[in-house]
Amino acid sequence: MRSAMARANVGDDDYGEDPTVNELQQLAARILGMEDALFVPTATMANLIAVMCHCQRRGAQLLLGAQAHLHVYEHGGAAQVAGVHSQALPDLPDGTLDLEQLELAIREAQGSRYHPRPELICLENTHSSAGGRALPLTYLQQVRLLAERYGLRVHMDGARLMNAAVAQDVEPARITQHCDSVSLCFSKGLGAPAGAVLAGRRAFVAEAWRVRKLLGGGMRQAGVLAAAARIGLEQAEETLRRDHDNARRFAQGIKELNSPLYSVSLAAVETNIVMVEVKGLPPAELCTYLQAVSEEELAETGCTVSVLLFPWSERTVRAVWHCDVSSHDTELALNKLSFVARKCQEKLAQGRGPSPRGTGER
Repeated sequence: MRSAMARANVGDDDYGEDPTVNELQQLAARILGMEDALFVPTATMANLIAVMCHCQRRGAQLLLGAQAHLHVYEHGGAAQVAGVHSQALPDLPDGTLDLEQLELAIREAQGSRYHPRPELICLENTHSSAGGRALPLTYLQQVRLLAERYGLRVHMDGARLMNAAVAQDVEPARITQHCDSVSLCFSKGLGAPAGAVLAGRRAFVAEAWRVRKLLGGGMRQAGVLAAAARIGLEQAEETLRRDHDNARRFAQGIKELNSPLYSVSLAAVETNIVMVEVKGLPPAELCTYLQAVSEEELAETGCTVSVLLFPWSERTVRAVWHCDVSSHDTELALNKLSFVARKCQEKLAQGRGPSPRGTGER
């Protein structure tokens, strides 16, 4: 990937003259089953551009899940920048929305002179807060039919769309056929250093180019980034299948540990994300123990391992696999979880609290 970046043919992408960017956009559009695509710095910008292109009237409203990345983790750009009101609906455990609630929200708004005008439905696939669940194809079709019935458009936050395609063993275009636009991130599971793409109809992408310029997303010799993104996209299936296998092995390994400290739902592990429920100590504290290394660990296990997990909620930590995490790394992580669980249980048995000592060195 770094070699491809060094060799990339470049031009001024702000004028559409970078050949490597143009090739990537054509490839992405073809894979996603869309007429055209636009390379942008981040998936957050791609989502914001989509909202601004689809919702151009003042008083517009988008409907999405309350835990959607676009709603929670993108600094409220839809409101701050686009001036669009978000109607957040409860997410179901699998990352979907209740279709009856969705239709009711649309009908209430369309029949009122006091509600914002609903114009856009945003879906996230895979759904990060739901643990990387892939949205069912039948559900996507139902959302599309609902949107068409009421004259709304559908945008998919597909930052991890390729994970969904691999998990469901379908072409990405089979998923995106139910959407008007889709974003795809190159710097998550695909392993590129930066970049994303926004795809849709040709007229939509032409308008997206204007909004990208407005937001400061126009880049000059962006081919150095597009070259890496193309490799990630072309190697996606092999890379992501390995990530999914490692995530399932990790979840199964936690089950086999049979520790009262951890629990995981194997049925919820569909892609490269594992949500681990933690009992007996705060998730942030567990993450600190897993990251720290100590002489005691070296003496007992023969090595020191620093495992980086994220404290996701009051009861869970999140583990995510990417192209730089191997099957061997996964086994080392399981060994570290076993070590930490054992030490916590020993401390609890001695009445000293669950804190295993660590130096914090890596």
